Amino acid sequence: MFKQFLDKVDGNQGYLLSSLGIFMLFFLLVGVLLLTMKKDDIKYMSELPIKDDQDERGN
Repeated sequence: MFKQFLDKVDGNQGYLLSSLGIFMLFFLLVGVLLLTMKKDDIKYMSELPIKDDQDERGN
């Protein structure tokens, strides 16, 4: 099915390469963001489901 679709669509290499480029760029940016994130922010986000903001304030 996909082979027939790719054969009939003109310029399919451009679509394939651009989608691969967008995919790679997105995950590279997310990886850089995670590697440069502060450890305190990561710890705070990991405790969000367990700990509410009200618990930190003492209310």
